[in-house]
Amino acid sequence: MDPRHDPKLTPPPVDETRRRLAKAGLAAPAVLGVLASRPVLGQSLHNCTPSGHISGFASPNPNGTICSNSGQPPSYYAGNKGNWPVGTYFINNNGGVRLFRNAPATLGVLFADAYQRRNTSNGNLNPATVWDVLKGFPVNSTTGAPLANQVLEAKSGFDTDLSLGAEAVAAVMNALKNYPSGFPISPQMVVKMFNNVVVSGGLDPVTSTATWNAAEVKAYFQSLHT
Repeated sequence: MDPRHDPKLTPPPVDETRRRLAKAGLAAPAVLGVLASRPVLGQSLHNCTPSGHISGFASPNPNGTICSNSGQPPSYYAGNKGNWPVGTYFINNNGGVRLFRNAPATLGVLFADAYQRRNTSNGNLNPATVWDVLKGFPVNSTTGAPLANQVLEAKSGFDTDLSLGAEAVAAVMNALKNYPSGFPISPQMVVKMFNNVVVSGGLDPVTSTATWNAAEVKAYFQSLHT
């Protein structure tokens, strides 16, 4: 008998599925080695960016950046102008405190003109300052003391949650101090996110497939400080 036709001598057919699995198993240690040699994603500020939040990287990670350590809250800046970064005051209006819409300086992008002071005794209206928005009420631009018969309010067509503006101002100041090494987004991005959602019903395109409303943008800014 021709040995080539002897079933005892004919090698069994190759199982391609098992071959692929075997190759994958051999390759696995190399792949794992490459991954182990790279920095863990959670150890960078990426987990604190808007896209990182959308992707779920903002969840607690013992080896990652703690997003709430990125910056200071509005109360920190509201209490003392001396804590403000360069470029957010000392211009020739309102005693050296910038008008809210004009802040921040030199960034090529301005806040939407969303807030105003209203005099409750005569109805007169004036633009709000950065310090007004941080405090949540109109203040003396030199001392920070509340102004009598004055209230801070959103203009018609804008979201009425005044704390959104305070969070945006604080985020800009944090970014001016620490972006990109210690704060995950730029001052310009903070302003653009605010502008997108401060309009009533406005949405910010966080990614190509996801949007945030005003409450979600505010919650994101809040996640970046204690």
